[in-house]
Amino acid sequence: MSEVTEELPWHAENWQRLQAARERGRLPHALLITGAEGLGKHRFGIRLAASLLCQSPLEGGKPCGNCKNCHLFQAETHPDYRRIEPEEPGKAIKVDAIREFSAKETLTSQAGGFKVTIIEPADALNIAAANSLLKTLEEPVDWTIMILISSRPGRLPATIRSRCQRYHFATPEQAQSIEWLSQQGVATSPELLLALTSGSPLTALASADSELLAERERMLDEFSAILAKGSDPVAVASRWEKLPFARTLHWFCGWIVDMIRLRSVGEAIDVINPDQRKRFHSLAQEMDLKGLYDLLDRTYEAIRLSGSQLNTQMLLEGLLMTASRRDS
Repeated sequence: MSEVTEELPWHAENWQRLQAARERGRLPHALLITGAEGLGKHRFGIRLAASLLCQSPLEGGKPCGNCKNCHLFQAETHPDYRRIEPEEPGKAIKVDAIREFSAKETLTSQAGGFKVTIIEPADALNIAAANSLLKTLEEPVDWTIMILISSRPGRLPATIRSRCQRYHFATPEQAQSIEWLSQQGVATSPELLLALTSGSPLTALASADSELLAERERMLDEFSAILAKGSDPVAVASRWEKLPFARTLHWFCGWIVDMIRLRSVGEAIDVINPDQRKRFHSLAQEMDLKGLYDLLDRTYEAIRLSGSQLNTQMLLEGLLMTASRRDS
């Protein structure tokens, strides 16, 4: 039950806020948990659900882990807990899942306490599902708590956002993240890992892998070769297509942003990839600023389209061929 019982340091403020509302009997019937990827929003939602269902929560609302409800929760068989998520990663949450949840008999607690439902990612709700959920939000049921989790809350209809109490997680201070990473056994380059992951500690922890950093170095060499007209963009795109697409786009976007910064301001500015400052400064001098901004726009468009039915290799080919055509 470690995922449930371990509190991440940057969760403390929101956790205390919710537990205080619980003590006053003022828990919202619908919560919207937001923040960047890699901050543990899923873990927070699971821990909150366990706390609400626990028969004998410890000080601060920590689930005891020993009562009948905690055992049922650990076994994922608690009758008053459910998760609503896409049938496949990257797909939409369909209306049938919300209609089943909203049925009158499923909104009534079987154990006499809270009934908790987590919807994640909430921004995956399709239009019909969102409209169906809205009806439930407009007519809340006592002791029923809905926890919506989203890294992109702007994709949710305003009508749903307005009916949820929002709990936002900001990216923690670097010192706090480094201390936590050290406690997890990360001893090599925590500052670099945090820089590469936009300061998200859990993503940085998952990236603390020498093979992963070696892959990044190889991709950078291939990208440099494309800009020097010494490598085939299509062949490189074919290899990159086999790598995690979201991570590839995240890295690529950071490279272009750094090149724009170094081309515009010079070496004194902060960059996302501090270990590659000299390389990107050199590469940036070989490209015109307009071309870099065009490439960044195309990268943002590829990120927007990620998860759709479009061919990922074609998206990568488009980016790399655009880069190869840019001359100073």
